[in-house]
Amino acid sequence: MMRLTNNMVSNRVLSDLQTGYKAMATTQEQVSTGKRVNRPSDDPTAAAQARLRAADLEGVLRSKDSVAGAQSWLGQAENGLSTVNDILSRAKELTLSAANGSLSQNDRNSIAAEIDQLTQAAKDAMNAKSGDAYIFSGTKSDAPPYSAATGDTYQGDTNAVVREAGPGVALQVNPSFTPVGGGTAALTADALLGGGMGAADGKVLATLQTLSSHLRSGTPADIALIGTSDLQALEANRVAAGDARSMVGATTNRADSAESRLADLEAATNQSIDDLTGADMVKAITTLTAQQSAYQASLKVGAQIIQPSLVDFLR
Repeated sequence: MMRLTNNMVSNRVLSDLQTGYKAMATTQEQVSTGKRVNRPSDDPTAAAQARLRAADLEGVLRSKDSVAGAQSWLGQAENGLSTVNDILSRAKELTLSAANGSLSQNDRNSIAAEIDQLTQAAKDAMNAKSGDAYIFSGTKSDAPPYSAATGDTYQGDTNAVVREAGPGVALQVNPSFTPVGGGTAALTADALLGGGMGAADGKVLATLQTLSSHLRSGTPADIALIGTSDLQALEANRVAAGDARSMVGATTNRADSAESRLADLEAATNQSIDDLTGADMVKAITTLTAQQSAYQASLKVGAQIIQPSLVDFLR
């Protein structure tokens, strides 16, 4: 039979106490952090899966930021288009009034002066910005569509502006619409307002400037055009501006849906990470209480087993 010495008993008691204390410390860490896996060694498989989920979560958060930027962009686009629509409505009112042959030339000159102001206001509306970006300049968002130095010459490009709206999902924030003349084009100042009377493109600037010219001319032929071709051109541009607003509204709805979808995906990914690494707090607290009781009992039992002998006192 093996003889159990006092030293062997002492070592075994200390070893058991250390094991119990270590288990208690681990459980205490889980309770304090709320996590079952606080380092890879706690559960290598769960830790590796959690890292993959964390990478997915970073992508979701990037997409959320991108969608928020798109929503701001689209909001500014709607404001600009609303202003252009109001300008065209006012121009139509003035045109109907000017088509009355009983007006004097001074009256028509006054209307022409207001039309000129509306023309400038339309260009100002197209110079809207979202943050530091001009939203109607295509991808050349660092340049205003129109400036005093360049007059009616458009300074941007006609490219589509795309934002990320989720994994594999792209959102064009200058959506395609049907401009005057037919076809489709990305929503830019050039597609809506055009290059002015010199471009003869029939768009907003050319229409308003032609109307102003006819008003100032005052000849019977030009006065006749005010109530016919000029009025028709204004209506065509109102239709185009309305179509652009509709497309922006539809894109805004897509952005809102993407925002909701990404919020759900963020919550699901966070839950997945918590399922992998999170601690069951009720279970952890119950386990910690039991471990503390067992540790205190071990201390008491150990104190009774390892008692000083007469030899210890004689020393």
